[in-house]
Amino acid sequence: MKPKFTLCIGILLLALIISIIPTASAATALPCDNGDGLLTEKEVSDAVCDYMLEESSYTLDDVGDASYILTFWEGKPKTVTDTHDRQVTFHRPVERIITTNPDNSRIVIALGELDKMVATDECTRDGCILPRDSNGEKVATDAWKSLQIYGGGQLDDFPETNTRREIDYETMALLQPDVIFDAPWYNRGDTIEEKVGSPCVDAGTGFTFEETYDHIQLMGEVLDKQERADELENFVRSKVDMIDSVTSEMDENEKPIVYFAPRGAKKGFYDSVEGRDFTRTEAVYEPLTIAGGINVAKDCTGDKINVPPEQIIAWEPDVIFVAWSSTSALGEPSGSDFVMETPELGEIPAVENEQVYDCIYPYCRGRPLDRSLLNMMYMAKRLHPEKFSHIDMENEGNEIYEQILGIDGLFTEFAEYQPFLKEVY
Repeated sequence: MKPKFTLCIGILLLALIISIIPTASAATALPCDNGDGLLTEKEVSDAVCDYMLEESSYTLDDVGDASYILTFWEGKPKTVTDTHDRQVTFHRPVERIITTNPDNSRIVIALGELDKMVATDECTRDGCILPRDSNGEKVATDAWKSLQIYGGGQLDDFPETNTRREIDYETMALLQPDVIFDAPWYNRGDTIEEKVGSPCVDAGTGFTFEETYDHIQLMGEVLDKQERADELENFVRSKVDMIDSVTSEMDENEKPIVYFAPRGAKKGFYDSVEGRDFTRTEAVYEPLTIAGGINVAKDCTGDKINVPPEQIIAWEPDVIFVAWSSTSALGEPSGSDFVMETPELGEIPAVENEQVYDCIYPYCRGRPLDRSLLNMMYMAKRLHPEKFSHIDMENEGNEIYEQILGIDGLFTEFAEYQPFLKEVY
């Protein structure tokens, strides 16, 4: 019979392989550690052997996770710094994920970890990753079917742990996640950790691509998917560079002045309930500036910028982009129709010259990466058609969704739902 130590080394790899089995709960100490916070090869091999010889209180999860930590984390807990500069420490590899917003769900999918998600928010389930039409029916049904979740089913089969305003801490705790990715604008990471007992990482992005790169890298670090995170970041950078390499060489007087209505105009000038619509704008929307437009609101301050129609008229924009409402039905008037048909706006240069365009709605309980990239390309082709005639919008769009969601041909289907996209093919 082989000595015990030789047997242990032989089955160490087996323990590493089985470590992909979900852990039973979040932990505050390393499994199989003697208490000093550092796993050694001897500690792990002894734990594996004792388990295999039925001489230990350690579980299969314990020895598998210990083997993983020794191999990939140098035997130490892993600490990451989240968006709010919080130090979040992990004592187990992440096998069970909860996301509370679509931006984080999207990056989990892009990093290839959808099968580790055990619950999510209402909008990931509903229509922020893959859309629904104005009747609530799924668009691109084959794509919905292709994003299979852990245990089978589609995105809307996930347990729902939070809505826009409410969070279900009890259900989160019952699901025993290894990590919860929360949106940074809530600033509730410490509260979630206290109530759920699991590490919570505040992660998210804004309308600058540097924030996007940080978001991708942070989630890649948490999920031990650094190589894939690098690939995704490089892909996004290549698309940004494709546009920026042209527009950054242009003189400012070559760039049109643009008013951007990211909330659309479904309620006309102003929606008193939501406090937005055509008169809501953004001071920073990098896809627009990279596309070669000058944002008329660039000097405005605040997170919620509402301007009176008189200000928009005074700005005299050369071009107006109005976001296509996510609930618009085909054939009904769009935001650009509202602008073109409103007498008060008739003397704006953009209206007089028929340079008013629909664009992709840039939000969905967050700021989706795919929409930012697509709007950047679409706006570039609208603003400078002669400089970007070589870009095949359909091919580019399909490549973006292939990278982010792993689904081919998806943009082609979406363009049937948002026909203004076909106008720049």
